Order: sequence, then C-alpha cells, then structure tokens
Amino acid sequence: MPKANASPLRYELMISLLSPLLLAHGAWMSVRDRAPHLLPQKLGLQTPWRSDHPIWLHMASVGEVNAAQPLVTALRTRHPALPLLATTFTATGAEAARARLSTNIEHAYLPFDFGYATRRFLASAKPRCALIMETEIWPRLFYECHRFNIPLVIINGRLSQRTLKRPAWMLNILHDALQNVAMVLARSPTDAEGFRALGVPEERIQIIDSIKFAATPKEIHPIPLGRPYVVAASTHDDEEMRITTAWLASKLAHSHLLVIVPRHPQRSDSIQKQLRTLGAQVARRSAHEDVDNNTAIYLADTFGELQNFMAGAELVFMGGTLIPRGGQNVIEAARLERVAIFGPHMENFAEERALLLGCEGALEVESADRMVMSAAALIADPSRRAAMGANAKRAIEAKGDIVARYLDALEPWLKAAP
Repeated sequence: MPKANASPLRYELMISLLSPLLLAHGAWMSVRDRAPHLLPQKLGLQTPWRSDHPIWLHMASVGEVNAAQPLVTALRTRHPALPLLATTFTATGAEAARARLSTNIEHAYLPFDFGYATRRFLASAKPRCALIMETEIWPRLFYECHRFNIPLVIINGRLSQRTLKRPAWMLNILHDALQNVAMVLARSPTDAEGFRALGVPEERIQIIDSIKFAATPKEIHPIPLGRPYVVAASTHDDEEMRITTAWLASKLAHSHLLVIVPRHPQRSDSIQKQLRTLGAQVARRSAHEDVDNNTAIYLADTFGELQNFMAGAELVFMGGTLIPRGGQNVIEAARLERVAIFGPHMENFAEERALLLGCEGALEVESADRMVMSAAALIADPSRRAAMGANAKRAIEAKGDIVARYLDALEPWLKAAP
C-alpha cells in the first residue's frame, strides 16, 4: 500500500463550510428524483448489504455507467462468485446502473466527502478493493480507503488540461489525495503524464487505453420515426438554438427531421420554449407526441435512448463541442457506423477525435452552420457517408481487447484476500 496522506486542512475547512449547502442539495435531489435513500446513504446510513467484502465500483453518473458496463459483464464472466457493489453520485446514474448492469449487483449512493460519512460507508460495506471510474477524486474518501487498508484503483483515469491549470492550492489537494491510490490505469499517455505531474509515482501508473472503446454487450434497436432524421446528441445549453437555427435555414429541414437528445433531459421545458421562438414545430417524446409532416424538431427528452436514436439516424451531430465543454463520447456513434460531426471543443476526447479524424471516420467543423452544411453534403453522397461510417467502425473494433487488458491489470486486487 502507498503511504497515507490525509486530506489537507484547507480542504477539510472548505467541506465543513459547504456542508449546509451539500445537505440541502442532497435533500432536494432526494425529493426531485423520488429517491428516499439518497440523502441517508450520502451520510453513510441505510446501507444494508447482502454480502461481505464486495468489489466496489464507483461511477459518478450515466456516462461512467455506460463505460463500465462491458467491464462489469466481463468481470461477472471471469469471477462469477465475487460480489459487486456499485455506487453512483446521482439518481440518473443509479437508474442507469440498475437498468444496464447485472441484476445481482448491489447499489448505493456515494457518501458526501465527510469523514464520518465515508467511515460509516466503508465500515459497513467492507469492500476488498475500490475501483473508481475516470476523474472522481475525493480527498477524504481516498484517505479513509487507505486507513481501512482498501486498495483503490482509478480506472480509465483521465485528467483534463483545465484540471491541471487550476490554482496551486487545489492542485496540492489533488496531489495529496492521489498519494493514497494503489494504481492508476490511465486511458492515454497524456493522461498518464497528468497523473505524474500530480505526484503519482511512475510504478503506480499503467497506460491501457480508453475503456469506452469496449463494445456494449447488447443489441441496439433503431428507433423509427417515419421520416429520415439526423440526431443532435448530448447537447448542452445554447447548442440546441445554434443547431436548430442553422437547420431551419437549410434544405435538410424540408427532407429530414432533426432529433435533439439533450445531455440533461430535465432541461426539456426550457429547450422547447427556446425552439418555439424560432417558429419550429416541436414534438416531445416524453409527452408521447407524434411526428407528422409539419414536425421540424423531435425533442427526445427521455432517459437511456440515445444509442437507439443514433442507430436510426443518418448522421450524428455531437453536442458539447460547439461550446467549451470538452466534448462528448463519439465512440458509440462510430461503433454504429454513423458519421459523427463535431465542433472544435473535443479536449476531453482528444484521442478519440484523433483516431476518427485520422481514419476519415468523422468530421470536425467550426460552427453549427458548417455542421449542417457538412451533413447536407454527406446525405447527398450516400457512398461517401457509408465509407466513412465503415472506417469509423473498423477503427473502434480494432481495439476490441480493451476489456481483457483492464481485467488483467485489475487481477492482483480482485484476487486479493479481503
């Protein structure tokens, strides 16, 4: 085990000052999401376990659950007798975990990063190891894992440039937290260098690849809408207006439907109000509204159907890329042989961007207008679109051994005695 490093006093003071807001937010989430166990479990309470010494896998929300699904399936196959405990930070993540992971996996909400809450959780769960997906770094939790002698491994570890440019005092907090990590399984050399810059020793870093290249072990059924359509996937605030404005000004609006799948479906009411100011007829999936010849926009404001819409689309506009949000995952579109068109902000998916652009399996544009223009050109050229989609799928499938590589790297902790 690495040397223990307690969370800095500055962090403890900050968490103490924020605790009333965190508690209020947790109570609000419990009511909003109709999740009565959310707040108690975030305090380390109401966590009755069916089994001792599980493998504990933490996934912040839906994106991390999707990324972890192939790993969980393979883990179940290789080690069927090992109990699994999944934690998420959000109710939508909990819903995704229950829907997409194995039915015999227990779920709880990750406790707030308070000392008493994390100690209660760890003392109750007694995990044999902690597997943390991607970028969740909680200083008190990491320290308590070390105190409880629980090896902690970061899976698909990534660090954005924005994180590494934070003030020195915040970087010091991350540095101290990461001293309690047993291993970082990084998704790229760039991310590995970021962890080294934050003080993780070389011998505790292993570069594997992005786990999001792993295939989701399920059949994706396209959603038919009676008209050909293009999907704007995982859009953020302001992107819906930019894309729709460009869309309505193009010829595509006369021949195709634009399906918008927002990153946060709870924004549906505000999105609809914004789009109606453009004079567009909007149908909402959550309201079971039908698509007719006059429908310009279909607002897919439901949960868990993005892949199905991408499978039924002719092209995919990738959200989070026209504004500085760092991008969204383009791998699923590629696996479905759909050409992804994205904007200039793909900082959080730099390797995926380079892979797909390098094989001519995606397009990068500078604006929503260029996004729609590129879509029109590809729809008018089906052979080119099919060739690009095939290129994208081949590039992703070439990384098909990624789950086995992660499991091999995790074996020392999976087999270790509790």
